[in-house]
Amino acid sequence: MRCLLFLSVFLCETFAFLSTRPMQVTLPREQWNERLRRRRRMILSFSSSSGNNDPRTSKRPKAIIFDLDGCLWSPEMYEILYFQGGRGSPFRRDPDDPLNLVTCGNEPVYLLADVRSVFQQIYRNPEFRSIKIGISSRTDEPTWARELLKKFPIPLDAGKGVNGECVNLERIFDGPIEISKEEKVDHFRRIAKECNIGLSDILFFDNEYRNCLSVACLGVSAVYCPQGVTQELWNLGVYTDFPRSDGTVINVDFRW
Repeated sequence: MRCLLFLSVFLCETFAFLSTRPMQVTLPREQWNERLRRRRRMILSFSSSSGNNDPRTSKRPKAIIFDLDGCLWSPEMYEILYFQGGRGSPFRRDPDDPLNLVTCGNEPVYLLADVRSVFQQIYRNPEFRSIKIGISSRTDEPTWARELLKKFPIPLDAGKGVNGECVNLERIFDGPIEISKEEKVDHFRRIAKECNIGLSDILFFDNEYRNCLSVACLGVSAVYCPQGVTQELWNLGVYTDFPRSDGTVINVDFRW
């Protein structure tokens, strides 16, 4: 009987502990989008009732940092390394889709979701000229990642594609570049020091929840992007939920 009592107390305490922990929930893209639409309607409703028709926050980040694998492009470098026979570099333009690339084994490598559109906005919008744009990546193949940054084209005229003016993705990054297997918290401490800003001045996009949570605990505003950077998540991070410096993760831990 005493053993059963101890077991019951242990299970109750364990459940109580787990219930307080933020959990990663992987949902289909449409379900994530529906959650974001509900969030947007709530924000607009609150803004209207308070006499403010602009749901955007006035503060902007001083640095916007992106993860690479699974956040900006797919497949991830470890997938090429271990599941495609390690046939990655040299990468070249895909003859059937010149906006994307192929490996030396003719496997496609492509930008995810709305990444191309978001980087067009960063490059063309004067609002972002005073904001450092950087990278924090723990990719398995840093050399391949740097090559992809040099070769992915970002058309400045979406209607003309690669036939119009383009810049390479690498050119848009003018801030700190952290590509190493060190932990993200180490990346961000160096990023803040290099930019001479506080950790709470940084906005971060990553497709791995554990990475988002680890830097959110430092005070960084972290956006969880399970299917890559979408326009909705970009707007949510930059214009609506920044700053989020309470240790919670944007797009997972909603604050109502």
